[in-house]
Amino acid sequence: MPRRLTFAIGDIHGCFDELRSLLDSCRKSAGDVEYDLVLLGDYVDRGPASHEVVDYILREQTEGRLPLRCLRGNHDFMLWRAADRSRTDADLMQWWANGGEATLDSYGVGDPSDLPADHLQWLRSLPVFLHENDRFFVHAGVRPGVSLHAQSEHDMLWMREPFLSSELWHGALIVHGHTPTNHGAPDARANRVNLDTGACFGRPLTAAAFGPDKLSPLFYLNSDGLRFMLPAAASR
Repeated sequence: MPRRLTFAIGDIHGCFDELRSLLDSCRKSAGDVEYDLVLLGDYVDRGPASHEVVDYILREQTEGRLPLRCLRGNHDFMLWRAADRSRTDADLMQWWANGGEATLDSYGVGDPSDLPADHLQWLRSLPVFLHENDRFFVHAGVRPGVSLHAQSEHDMLWMREPFLSSELWHGALIVHGHTPTNHGAPDARANRVNLDTGACFGRPLTAAAFGPDKLSPLFYLNSDGLRFMLPAAASR
């Protein structure tokens, strides 16, 4: 077992039970080894318990009980734009059309501006990426051919193509979510690892465990209690 682990967790989308189950699996799997948790964004919308997810994460971060580092997803961005006083009708409708009604139901309010102020402030404050140990953690992806320090926030929140089909090395292993896999398992390539396994569509929530000395994941965990490996991706 390495001296420290980093667990990266894909899109949560209001799936509170799955989140609690996966965090418990991460804790048990780490054992006596120090670890931290990188959440890749999209805490809200589509699933039934966005309120519980954000409340729990915010409380755990504030009280320091879990070593959480949280990134922003495009749904988190859409929600705080829809809740902002300067919102447009388009801001509100874009969020609503992408699972926002489930978030309103979870909070028991009729307008996103009525969400708790500390929840909205937390969503606004989230960083967009984390770059360490030759890994670039980000919600959606990056634009191929653009250096990592020059990536736009829009691309890092929304990118699909040409990123998903690119075989280029981007300067680091890209660890991302945003685009649900269609088989409930991660998609591991030589240049990226996709951890959005569609929890809000009834599939498991997934984490990848990284050590300090190996670039690719050591193993994976999911909210069904499984620990598993994937075939090694071809080297770049």
